Amino acid sequence: MRVHVRVVVLSMLATGCTGTQRATPVADSVRPADTVAQSVEVPHVDSSDPSRARPTPSRAPATPADTARGVIRRIGADPGSRLVLYSTANSAPLALSGDQQAELAAAEGLEVTVRGTRVNERALDAAPGGAIVFRVHEFSVRAADGVEARDGILVDVGGRVFLETASGSRSAVIALPTALRDKMGARVFLVGSPKRAPQAFGVLRQP
Repeated sequence: MRVHVRVVVLSMLATGCTGTQRATPVADSVRPADTVAQSVEVPHVDSSDPSRARPTPSRAPATPADTARGVIRRIGADPGSRLVLYSTANSAPLALSGDQQAELAAAEGLEVTVRGTRVNERALDAAPGGAIVFRVHEFSVRAADGVEARDGILVDVGGRVFLETASGSRSAVIALPTALRDKMGARVFLVGSPKRAPQAFGVLRQP
């Protein structure tokens, strides 16, 4: 009897937040105070009947997304301007794309970490000789002018205000700036130690 073993290769392309209205640049808003996954059926011998083979799927792990860290700058004039990430590690600049352009624009001048995918294309208007396009899936604020910073959503829990990060962790906001008291639900960044009142702040996305 003939036994036919069929090998099936399934190729899947994995691609990967919602933009908002354009926010004021940091200088104005800051105030003091492809994965290819293979599913391959391989022979699995039934010990009770060596003549029978049963396919067992095996899936390759997904490739992790790219990350980069740097300061966001705007190149050119509207409507043809572009946001570019200048690396803190002195690597080549990246032209930022994706659905979070408004929030990235609100983070102009801040040091951030971006997570996403380097695209196989270059933006010729982003730097001399062009810059690799980086499609941003998510980002987080790390510093402002060398001072540590963080970002998240403002939430009120029993009369106390917390900053909730993308990972879901919460830290109490000490001496919430007056301008942020009506911003519950907004994504904001706070500059300085979490143990003290913010040195500066800004709104990345309105509530």
